[in-house]
Amino acid sequence: MNLFNQRALSAVITILTLISFATATTVTAQSLFEVESIDLIVYRDGSVHVTQTLIVDKLAPRVTLSLLSVSVENLIALDENQLSVDYEMDGSNLTVFTLGTERILVEYDTLSLSKKEAEVWTLIIVNPYNLTLFLPQNATVIYLNNMPIAIDTSGTGIKLSLYSGQWEISYVLPLLPEDETKDNGAPWNAIPIEYLIAATAVVTVVVLSALLVVRRRRGPNVEKTIRAHPELKKEDKDVIAFLAERGGKAFEAEIRERFPDTPRTSLWRLVRRLERLEIVEVKRIGLENQVQLRK
Repeated sequence: MNLFNQRALSAVITILTLISFATATTVTAQSLFEVESIDLIVYRDGSVHVTQTLIVDKLAPRVTLSLLSVSVENLIALDENQLSVDYEMDGSNLTVFTLGTERILVEYDTLSLSKKEAEVWTLIIVNPYNLTLFLPQNATVIYLNNMPIAIDTSGTGIKLSLYSGQWEISYVLPLLPEDETKDNGAPWNAIPIEYLIAATAVVTVVVLSALLVVRRRRGPNVEKTIRAHPELKKEDKDVIAFLAERGGKAFEAEIRERFPDTPRTSLWRLVRRLERLEIVEVKRIGLENQVQLRK
């Protein structure tokens, strides 16, 4: 065999070796975790909340998974004990440092999966795994590029089970109800102003009295709780006071809406801190968490 043929054969062997190594590395990387579930909750404003649950090899130092978007917000990665774990992002690839962990929960929000033209919303999703999609309440689907695995319309929203691949889903939402005028079309100021003032005063007294009775009988003692926990921060006390104003309980989404300047991750940790102090308890109601003051 001449020198040229020997070099050509050597090059071919080298290339095949590199291909085999890359294939083995890919298979090994994929075997480090298994996707247990992916849930997408779509809100009326087009934002999407993604929850991905992974079962991982606890001996693996890290795993890398693909997110559904390169533009994400409020990303949280938690282990099976609901403790935060470190991660790095490179585009849509998320690397989570998982050594000693058996299960990882990844949550994030994104606005890049949906778009709106006129009154029609369209979701475009490229997913490498099966997932479950929850559309907003009272949404009406007008287009699907493929047939889902299952469609559940038993509630006020639509639940779609989608297999891996590219999906395009269009839907419309009903208009929010508007304030209606009186049946006879007469303006509200047709009622004598003194009647309105008297009625408003009576209603105010009744409502305030009822609130005082309810708070005395059933409401948690916020001042006692704060005195019993001098380690509470100002933001902790603000959330406790807000819960007391809401009758002792509120959904996490309502807390985020009340404190828009506080990052989602910070609020999440605040609630978990109050839960560990046994000041609140967190209950899963439907697709949302409800935070309730303990009495």
